[in-house]
Amino acid sequence: MGAQQNFDVDDGNLEIGMEYRTVSGVAGPLVILDKVKGPKYQEIVNIRLGDGTTRRGQVLEVDGEKAVVQVFEGTSGIDNKYTTVQFTGEVLKTPVSLDMLGRIFNGSGKPIDNGPPILPEAYLDISGSSINPSERTYPEEMIQTG
Repeated sequence: MGAQQNFDVDDGNLEIGMEYRTVSGVAGPLVILDKVKGPKYQEIVNIRLGDGTTRRGQVLEVDGEKAVVQVFEGTSGIDNKYTTVQFTGEVLKTPVSLDMLGRIFNGSGKPIDNGPPILPEAYLDISGSSINPSERTYPEEMIQTG
């Protein structure tokens, strides 16, 4: 068992495209993986079950060579014998377009208002970038909150 290499990109420890067959446990929506090389926080993974179906998940916690992954479509059918997990090296991104203005979406960013499909102009990281607090304008007026 262990890792099966599809392709790799040397970025420190990260080996993008590595497939691991090292599921050590399943607890609710979480899958625990052992002996993984360079998992990154918030990284997206592709999970292939023994029957060939694929699910996606996101790394929630990293501890050395151990990773905890939240599976988006549920963990039913995931086992430690036939399930493989591939690290993509990517974070969760959502398609964006000016056509999205005024539309209604579900939590996954899919339109739920029966409008036309959105043709993305770009894909943006859902976490966004952090703001440097020393560069922002200092608030001078009180904000009423309740």
